[in-house]
Amino acid sequence: MDETIEKRRLFITADDRTGSLEIGGIIASEGNPVPVGPLADDLQCCVVDLVSRHISSEAAFIKVLEAHQRKADYRCHKMDAGLRGNWPHEIHALVELGYRVAVVPSFPDAGRRCKDGIVYIQDVPVLESPFGADPLTAPCSSRPMEVLEEANCIFDEVVVWDANDNAELDRATRRSLNEDRVLVGPSGAVGSYAAHLLGERRPASIRLSQPMLVVCGSLNATSRDQLDRLDCERLKLDAPISAFDGVRVVATPIPSGEITNTMAEAMAQSVAEAVQNAQVDVATLVIVGGDTVAACVGDKTLQVIGTVEAGIPVSNYEGSALVTKGGGIGTAASLQNIVESALET
Repeated sequence: MDETIEKRRLFITADDRTGSLEIGGIIASEGNPVPVGPLADDLQCCVVDLVSRHISSEAAFIKVLEAHQRKADYRCHKMDAGLRGNWPHEIHALVELGYRVAVVPSFPDAGRRCKDGIVYIQDVPVLESPFGADPLTAPCSSRPMEVLEEANCIFDEVVVWDANDNAELDRATRRSLNEDRVLVGPSGAVGSYAAHLLGERRPASIRLSQPMLVVCGSLNATSRDQLDRLDCERLKLDAPISAFDGVRVVATPIPSGEITNTMAEAMAQSVAEAVQNAQVDVATLVIVGGDTVAACVGDKTLQVIGTVEAGIPVSNYEGSALVTKGGGIGTAASLQNIVESALET
């Protein structure tokens, strides 16, 4: 962390790597990449991944408490659109620091919205969506207020606002800014807040190329369905990856029985090792799953340049384009669209 930066314009924290990169992609513009990572910093705007999704609630509380003691004019925190993770306790840390908080659990462009206090994923309440079946961190309710109550994190300083479409999201994030509240929400909400503060920017022109390697350590049903729709060669996880043309896929097998955090981390690490041992230079690397992204890139600060689809950002990474996608992000055709957009080189 560069402590020569006395005060940042907009300081953003996130609970996982893919979410932090999503925010960077939304805020980035032509000629203005956004630094993202556990050690990211910048005078104008940066997104710091706290890696707090799968740790204890006490540890997540401390991480937010420590991170948001850094000086900044404005600040946000990214929570999961599917209400998973430690976000109630992360909000508690913000309240402990003296901030008022607005929770706006909405990202309409990615099919996430909040109406009458209920969060929907692709028009289905969270608990009826793949997020509700998450083997590690499924929420107790589709209502954010009930999740806060279950976690014993109800505070007078915290409000939850609906945003059923982009117009409502725009009004909610503007209100948060006007009322001097820390905005807590998924990537789309944080991006909307940043647009009010930093102004609309011209999106960067992004072109993906082949050869493209798609790697997946996510067990989310959405991502597995997206993978199943790809018509390309699949490589075994322990097989060497040598030079190829076109598109190849490497994915962890889906285990039977209960899945623990330790198992999920081990699977993500196995995919990362397959990428690191690959004897090939690819033009585009697509990584699916937050734990997998973190395992592959480590603590490196990535320069995020934009998005290829709502919630799916692109970064510059070791001479290649890096596309990162959260497990539950995208439509059924998202990976197909990414593959088909890649030009043969």
